[in-house]
Amino acid sequence: MISPSESNNHFVKGIIMIRKMNSWLEDAFTSDLFTYKQLRGMFFTLVVDQFFIVFINMLSTAMVSSTGEAAIAAANMVGSINSIVALVFNSFAIGGSIVIARAKGHGDEHGIRHAIGGTIAMCGSTALVLAIGLIALSTVLVNTLYPAAEPLLVEYSIRYMRLIAVSFIPYALFNAVFNTFRSLGDTRSSLLLTVVINVVHLVCSFTFINIMKMGIDGAGLSYIVARMIGAALALVWMLVIHNEHHVRPKHLLHFSKRITREIVALGLPIASESALFQGGMLLVQIYLARLTTTDLAAHGVANSVLMLYNVTGNAVTSLASTVCGQCFGAGMYLMVRRYCQKFVVVGRFILLATCALIIPLLPALLYMYQPSAQATPIIYTCLLIASVGMPTIWSDGYITPMALRASGDVMYSTVVSVVSLFIGRIAIGYLLTIVMGLGVPGVWVGMMVEWLVRAVMLRIRVKGEKWLSHHA
Repeated sequence: MISPSESNNHFVKGIIMIRKMNSWLEDAFTSDLFTYKQLRGMFFTLVVDQFFIVFINMLSTAMVSSTGEAAIAAANMVGSINSIVALVFNSFAIGGSIVIARAKGHGDEHGIRHAIGGTIAMCGSTALVLAIGLIALSTVLVNTLYPAAEPLLVEYSIRYMRLIAVSFIPYALFNAVFNTFRSLGDTRSSLLLTVVINVVHLVCSFTFINIMKMGIDGAGLSYIVARMIGAALALVWMLVIHNEHHVRPKHLLHFSKRITREIVALGLPIASESALFQGGMLLVQIYLARLTTTDLAAHGVANSVLMLYNVTGNAVTSLASTVCGQCFGAGMYLMVRRYCQKFVVVGRFILLATCALIIPLLPALLYMYQPSAQATPIIYTCLLIASVGMPTIWSDGYITPMALRASGDVMYSTVVSVVSLFIGRIAIGYLLTIVMGLGVPGVWVGMMVEWLVRAVMLRIRVKGEKWLSHHA
C-alpha cells in the first residue's frame, strides 16, 4: 500500500512537473506577435472545432452504415472523386487564408478586406463550375473507374456523387469564410460556424436517414441543407455581426489583380498537390475495389474513426498555419521556423496522449457503426496500425508544410506528398494488399510508410535555408 506521505510526494512532484512544462511552453511559444496564453486559447478552441467536425461526421457515417454495407462502401468509393473536385476551391481557400494572414501580420487593413473578398469570390465561382461538370460526368466517371463494382454499388455511387456536387456551391462559400476567420486568429467565430453547420448536418442526417429512411439519398441531402444554412450564416456573421475588418459586399465582387495572383500562386501548387494526392488515392480505391463489400465497409469505418485520432493533430496544424502566416507577413522569417519546430514537438506529445485516450474507447466507438463480425477485426487491425504512426511520424509530415506554405515554398511539399503517396499507399499498399493477400490492413501499412517518407524529407527541408529564400 502507498502511505499518505508517499501520496503527497507524488502529488507535489506532479505539480512541479506541470509548472516546469508550463514554463517551457511559455518560453517556447511567446514572441512579439503571440503569447503562450493566446496560442493555448486558440488551440483548445480549435480542438473543440475539430472535434465537432469529426464527431458529427462519424455519427453521419454511422447512420449511413446502419442502412447496409453497400451504402457505406458506395460513399467511400466516390469519396476520392469528390475530394479531387473539392480540392480546387479548397486550395484557393487555403491560398487565400495565407494571403489574409500575411496582410494581418503586416497590419494592412485594406489588403485584408480585398483578400477576404477575393478568396470568397474565387471559391464560390470555381465551385459552381466544378459542380456542374461533376453532375454531368458522374455516370461516366463511376463506370470507368469501377467497371468491376457490383451494380448496386455503382447506382448508389452515382446518386451520392451528384448530391454532394450540389452541396459544393454553398460549402465553398462557407469554407472560404471559415478559413478567413482561422487565418485572422479568430478561432471563436470559426468554432461557432463549425458547431452550427455540423449540428444541422446531424439533425438532417438523422431525419433523412433514420426517420424518413432515405438511405444514401438522405446522406447526400443532409449535406446540401446543412451547407446551405452554414453558408448563409457564415456570410451574415462576417458581413453584419462580427465585421471587425469592415468587409463590404462590394469586396466580394471585386477581383484585385495583385491579390488574385497571390491566391492563385499559392493555391494552384496546393491544388496540384491535392489533385495528385487524391488521384493516387483513387488508384488505391481502384485496387481496393477488388476486395469484398465487407472489406470496403471496414476500410470506410476505419477511415471515419481515424478522423477522431486527427482531431488534436489537425488543431495543431491549423494553429501552425495561422501563426506562421502572420509571422511571415510581419517579416519575422526565422520565427516561422522556430514556431514550426516547436509545434512539431508539441504535436507528438499531444497525439501520443490522444492515442492513449482513444484506444480503450474503440469498442464503444465501433458500436455506433454496427460493423459485421467479419469487418470488426479488420477495423481494429487498421486502427492499431495507425496508433503507431500518429504519435511518432505524423507531426513532421503534416505540421511542417504549414511553415513552408507560409513562406511560399509550396512546390517542395507538393513533390514530397506525391512521391511518398506513390511509394507508400500505392506501390507498397498494392503489394501487401493484393499481391501478398493481406487485405485492407496492407494499405494501412503502406500509409505508415508514406507518413515516414514525408516526415524525413520535410524535416530535412525545414532544417535547411533554401525555403527561407522565398521571401526575397
